[in-house]
Amino acid sequence: MTLLLLFLQDQGTRTADVPNAMGAHTWFIILAVGSFLLWSVSYSLQLHKEALARKKGREELVRRKEQLLDQIADLETRKESGAIGEKKYKQDLKDLKFHLAKVLEKLGSK
Repeated sequence: MTLLLLFLQDQGTRTADVPNAMGAHTWFIILAVGSFLLWSVSYSLQLHKEALARKKGREELVRRKEQLLDQIADLETRKESGAIGEKKYKQDLKDLKFHLAKVLEKLGSK
């Protein structure tokens, strides 16, 4: 009997190893939250990229509008100086106004 008591004292109290019932749920929650965070970052970057593209497109349209206005002014100057004929002037002015109208239409829609 004393031998049995000495044996039990040497081993001490042992804990039972019980598997964690929430282990699978914990990993599922970690993966779900991680996936949501990755999607959020991706969505945010996509919105930022689209905003930059719209800004760049608008700047390009404004630059094109200014360029067309300069061409119309140059055309007027050449007509007044007699460097261009009336028929050519009217055709070029019509074309430039058409292109300017298209650019202004695009600017108005943005």
